[in-house]
Amino acid sequence: MIKFIFTTLVIIFLIRLVAPFLFRWLLGMFVKKSMRNGTFFYGNINNQQQRQQEQNSQRAGNGNVKIDYIPDQSKNKGFDGGEYVDYEEVK
Repeated sequence: MIKFIFTTLVIIFLIRLVAPFLFRWLLGMFVKKSMRNGTFFYGNINNQQQRQQEQNSQRAGNGNVKIDYIPDQSKNKGFDGGEYVDYEEVK
């Protein structure tokens, strides 16, 4: 029983010593690979631009314009543009 407890404590102690170095090394390798590929800072932007271009090409298709929503014109008939106020430019 004492041998089991001793070996368990030794293994836990070694893991506590080795784990930080192992994680730093793995994280460093990941960052270096991402920097080489150019995906560390701008990875999501490129994907978003590609998706947006694909969506735009699917919507428009063959140079045709598709209008999804036309607002009601009756709501804006009573609005004359508001009240205009004179102002002086201060320099």
